[in-house]
Amino acid sequence: MTELAALLAAFSLGAMIFFSAFIAPAIFHVLPEADAGRLLRSIFPNYFLANGSLALIAAVVAAQPLESGLLALCGMAMVGVWAFAIPVINAARDQMLAGDEAASIRFARWHGGTVGLNVLEMIGLTAAIFLLFAADDVT
Repeated sequence: MTELAALLAAFSLGAMIFFSAFIAPAIFHVLPEADAGRLLRSIFPNYFLANGSLALIAAVVAAQPLESGLLALCGMAMVGVWAFAIPVINAARDQMLAGDEAASIRFARWHGGTVGLNVLEMIGLTAAIFLLFAADDVT
């Protein structure tokens, strides 16, 4: 089962890297900023929920305490962003576009926080994948 857990984690990590490195920049390059924002706003809930779900499923099937805990932490963080941070970010963005300057600060903080958390999740998934392969070699 460690192979399946590693595969699920690797799929999630690959999707996160591909989206961050290629899809999001391309969207901003091709579309006007307002349209790019609307498109990403429709994608991000699915991005975090799907990647969080993959990490949580990987945590269940990993059958290794450290690796399962790391994957569960990554998964819960991603689902937490989906459930709590995205609504705050979207509301702040709407208020910001309506001229509320305080909302600009709130948007920047929450957006920056989720970007940082996304990077930490990628690091956590990478560590879990390496640990799963190491555990598989030992058993």
